[in-house]
Amino acid sequence: MVIVAAVLVAATSLSAMLVPRQGHGAQIRAGAEAGEEHEATRAIRGATCGVERWPVKTLTDPGARLIDLAVHPATVRYLGSLATSAGGQDSRGPLESRVFGVRARLVGVKRSADSDYHLILRDGGATMIAEMPFAGCTLGAQYRYAMTTARARLERAFGGPVVSLHRSLRVRVVGVLFFDYPHEQSGHAPNYAELHPVTGFRVLTGSR
Repeated sequence: MVIVAAVLVAATSLSAMLVPRQGHGAQIRAGAEAGEEHEATRAIRGATCGVERWPVKTLTDPGARLIDLAVHPATVRYLGSLATSAGGQDSRGPLESRVFGVRARLVGVKRSADSDYHLILRDGGATMIAEMPFAGCTLGAQYRYAMTTARARLERAFGGPVVSLHRSLRVRVVGVLFFDYPHEQSGHAPNYAELHPVTGFRVLTGSR
């Protein structure tokens, strides 16, 4: 009886992991490593893209047309202290139409399961995440050129496409404020505020 119960518990846990949070045909990669993000993905015209609040993350939601690209200077600590005000699957919260620019140290970059570049930004003891969507996941998006250019500049800074690396470079990152939900992100802010998507990226002179 003990063995049967253990098997049922394991099966229930696996089922919970595989059920998508949003969308049809979404799946979470089985066997994801500890500390790695657990987030549903789906295929869009051959590209592996995300599901959760994906229109907002890629500026394909109706409200993206109202975003003002005027950049508001901020710090990582300040953005991490804001009251969380997330919107819905295809709608924006009160602060999610504002663009912020931060100067920080880029301490890690990883290509996520949804094809985004996941950036970890650190300033003093504060950290936050910035995300760069893959161009194949942003068809029809507002400001797609800005997103694509920012991602290309990061790849140029590191000599080509990135899988995973840990460096320490002073950078300026510009992006639309976004409040994520907890899913084991590495480097997240206390309130899960992110710059998502990134619309500007520059390595600062003498940053090494």
